[in-house]
Amino acid sequence: MNLRNYFRLIAGDQPSVSRWAWFWKPILRIGSFFYWVGLKVHQGSYRFGVRKKHALSCPVISVGNLTWGGTGKTPIVEYVARFYLNRRNAPLILARGYGQDESKMLSRQLPDAQFGIGKDRYQAARKVLAMRSVDVAILDDGFQHWSIRRDLDVVLVNALNPFGNGSVIPRGILREPLGGLKRASLVILTDVNLTPRKELENLKAKIRTVSPKVEFVEACREALYFYRPGSRDRISTNRIQGERVTSFSGIGTPRSFQMLLNQLGIKTVRNFEFPDHHFYNDRELKEMLAVKESSESEEIITTEKDFFRCEQAMRRILNPLVLKARLRLTNGEGVFHQYLSRFARSVPFVETSTAGSNQTQNRAFENTRSNQRRNFYRRHPRQERPQPPQPTSVNPPQADSTSEGSHD
Repeated sequence: MNLRNYFRLIAGDQPSVSRWAWFWKPILRIGSFFYWVGLKVHQGSYRFGVRKKHALSCPVISVGNLTWGGTGKTPIVEYVARFYLNRRNAPLILARGYGQDESKMLSRQLPDAQFGIGKDRYQAARKVLAMRSVDVAILDDGFQHWSIRRDLDVVLVNALNPFGNGSVIPRGILREPLGGLKRASLVILTDVNLTPRKELENLKAKIRTVSPKVEFVEACREALYFYRPGSRDRISTNRIQGERVTSFSGIGTPRSFQMLLNQLGIKTVRNFEFPDHHFYNDRELKEMLAVKESSESEEIITTEKDFFRCEQAMRRILNPLVLKARLRLTNGEGVFHQYLSRFARSVPFVETSTAGSNQTQNRAFENTRSNQRRNFYRRHPRQERPQPPQPTSVNPPQADSTSEGSHD
């Protein structure tokens, strides 16, 4: 077990991590106090104008969380981007580039979207906006990104492990105290299919004590199929049912991956868990291959997110089966669409018989609208959080609308 994973388990209060856990916990608690002080100073610098919050020339939707990884941000970012692409709007995805595996996945799955990658996402956005017409910006992992003003804050909470032990980093998994949920307009609860309904309702009640008017959306991950790297063949989950496998993952909530495999009837004889965003070296991959062969496992399985992180090395050494999964909204999708529709731009209909001339007219129309939007937002700075929509106009959710993605 590496050092980072060791402290992750202590932060999660995992039993029998080490006989030295009693020694580290008070030290980590002191670290959490200094982290909390630093967080308050950082927030205050924006609140009192020491640091400036910047407004973009288009609406900004933040997709983030309150905890250290494992909530499903990447599939929701993809879902939001597809929502606007299907309406012929141009989305810009702003990511810090820390999780290169996630950015790589999104760029492959959303070739028509614009991307701005960098630690300073405001400057990354400015570079793209100077060259492209953008209708909406999606701030990936943006709930704690204070320098950009947002029109909508979407916060994801993993129902399996919503807030850990309630402490901030490094003693716990919280990136800020629960009071931060007051800024959220919408909370998406993920992995609801792996959580008893009573626990889910208790979680909602706990969140409402902090943010009484927040809206809820429920989502779950569903296994679609397996595939072998370099092959277009899809392997049905039924074909793997009952087989002995070795599995490994480096995601925020590895337990959700194991529970999903168990639901598929797959027998995991050996399982390896690594920290979120772990980059696998050749030695680790060869060790897992040796364990797979010695345990007489029929396959070695991983997540798509893990595969994209070290694609070449995994092809060369392991050639694993990769699980393709999707995120499905099971409740509250109508509410989610209503929020997103507020920032969608209406696009005029184009007749196919006069497509050539209409494309020219459309481009002129797009440029005019883009300039109008920039001028409007310069004259009218937006508020950080919009008022929630009236519940009487909510359309019933649709059960089958999905966004493909892997575990985040």
